[in-house]
Amino acid sequence: MFESLKESLAKWNTGTDARVKLQHVYMTASVGLVFLAGLVGLINHSMGQNILIVAIISAGVFLANAVVWALLQSAVLSRIPRSTNKKSGKNKL
Repeated sequence: MFESLKESLAKWNTGTDARVKLQHVYMTASVGLVFLAGLVGLINHSMGQNILIVAIISAGVFLANAVVWALLQSAVLSRIPRSTNKKSGKNKL
């Protein structure tokens, strides 16, 4: 079981870029904190509410990051021409 988890994490690490990894961490933290807030709220109501506020903030950061990245991608990054590396006068087949 641990080997498959290790393989999955290694595949995730090599297959995604840094922005997607950050988004995954925000979403996982939000879901984990909501679960933790529910468990802690059974024992201490106010502490559970505080943890839930942190989870909501994390979800808000996730959404803000997604919107800002989408706007940046569509308005700026898609309009920048990509440079191509051309060798000096020789075409290699």
